[in-house]
Amino acid sequence: MNSLILHGRRLVEFQKCFKLRFAADPLLNASAFSNSFSSASAAADISLRDGRKGQNFTVSYLVDSLGLTPKLAQSISRKVSFEDKGSPDSVLSLFRSHGFTNSQICDIITDYPQLLIADAEKSLAPKLQFLQSRGASRSELTEILTKVPK
Repeated sequence: MNSLILHGRRLVEFQKCFKLRFAADPLLNASAFSNSFSSASAAADISLRDGRKGQNFTVSYLVDSLGLTPKLAQSISRKVSFEDKGSPDSVLSLFRSHGFTNSQICDIITDYPQLLIADAEKSLAPKLQFLQSRGASRSELTEILTKVPK
């Protein structure tokens, strides 16, 4: 506890000293502050661009492959993002091979977008095969998953 108080006093003294120095030479400190702010801003812009790159790819992929509206694709990309089409393509081809229409796939992805980044062969295919082994027809399978994708 004592060390926290001591550290707190040092912080207050530093703040007082910094304010005094800033008041003594505002032009020098303003340019230093401006330079550090612009470099921090540039670093933030780079990380935002990298994040947007994946998000933009996700949006364009959803619009091109599923025919979603850009607004809906943007909304989905806030929940899931990917930078290549390997996993999403395998998920879509798995659904299509089990008789799902694009409309049904859109409904599923809209409700549960995380399916696009799931492993189609290790995670989704066994579940679909299990439902079929229990007697679910293709039409029942598509109806069940469209209504309850989780």
